[in-house]
Amino acid sequence: MTDVLYEHPLNEKVRTYLRLEHLLRQVQYHAQASEAADQSARQQAFFTSFFALLDVLERSDVRPDLLKDIERCEQALVTWSKHPSVSNDALQQMLQKAVRLQSELNRSGKLGSPFKDDAFLAPIRQRFAMPGGACAFDVPQLHYWCHQPQAEQSLSQQKWLDQIELSRQSIDFVLTFARERGQFQQLEAVNGFYQNTTDQYELLRLKYDSALGVYPTVSGNKYRFAIRFMQLSDANGRLASEKTIPFALACC
Repeated sequence: MTDVLYEHPLNEKVRTYLRLEHLLRQVQYHAQASEAADQSARQQAFFTSFFALLDVLERSDVRPDLLKDIERCEQALVTWSKHPSVSNDALQQMLQKAVRLQSELNRSGKLGSPFKDDAFLAPIRQRFAMPGGACAFDVPQLHYWCHQPQAEQSLSQQKWLDQIELSRQSIDFVLTFARERGQFQQLEAVNGFYQNTTDQYELLRLKYDSALGVYPTVSGNKYRFAIRFMQLSDANGRLASEKTIPFALACC
């Protein structure tokens, strides 16, 4: 049995966090990909993901939302510290991290702003926004950079990754805290359908067996949600599953 883990945000803020996490993983993967891979294709993939990440990071609401959520996490940790069964060492480490992240975010200014005036990145970023705009004749400086020794390319990429490390740590802290609030419960979707109230949750996490041949679609908000399990369209165009689907659900 191979479990599929599916996460669905219930508000726009968490939707943005999940997109940032997804893009951060892509950027890190392409930066660390094997040297045996096609260099041009690997670097194209890196910059495509990196510029998409900057587009989301530069939204005006990301930094204020992160500050509010980390402060909320800190307040919850302080409350938990008064409970006798909570591990004080682990809690103190999380509290210290929350305080540090808030302090650094307050000093950081707008996320992604250091790259706006980067003499190398800014011009090629404009080209990547155009369909097919990253051809060698459009960005000869990038074409030249891709033919530099791998060690030099890696140094440049690490410098850029270091500049978004605070963002990565903040996203990771907030999402980890949210995910750990929810406990998985075994449920069934009768005729492929399940609905419930959310008690103002922000994130749904579903686990199900890939052998069931279905995937979930979720609709809802912070008050109510519905899950419909679907199958890939068959010859007759049927999509919605009519089976009873066992799955695990965590509301976070």
